[in-house]
Amino acid sequence: MLQLENIENAYSFHSYDDHSAKLIKPDSNTHSHSLKDNQLLEITSTTLIYKELIMTKDLPSSFDEFDENCVKELLKQDADIFLIGTGQNSRFPDKSVLQYIAKNKLSMDFMNTGAASRTFNILASESRKVAALIFFK
Repeated sequence: MLQLENIENAYSFHSYDDHSAKLIKPDSNTHSHSLKDNQLLEITSTTLIYKELIMTKDLPSSFDEFDENCVKELLKQDADIFLIGTGQNSRFPDKSVLQYIAKNKLSMDFMNTGAASRTFNILASESRKVAALIFFK
């Protein structure tokens, strides 16, 4: 189990592997080893997690499809920090996408999905406005 802190009114990561992640639902976010299945949500495809929001619609199915349009969709959320979980390995988008991110002075960090999950929990426990876009492919 990843979560060490209580995170109120937001999803947090419970566990992950290369093909899925389990999230603790906002109304169940207390540090406990005895969570019930109805307190967890399993994700297996590209998912955006922000506070109490889970979004899977209109997102790229793989990190290879991450582009400027995806960045623009992310910006619809009121997050200060965007964590991009790129799958099993850390990867980066095309140079043009990185230039777009820099030009717009966005805080967007690319890391493997495990690191993104752990970092999300830490920042969310500090009540930071953090969003995570998680890829499994």
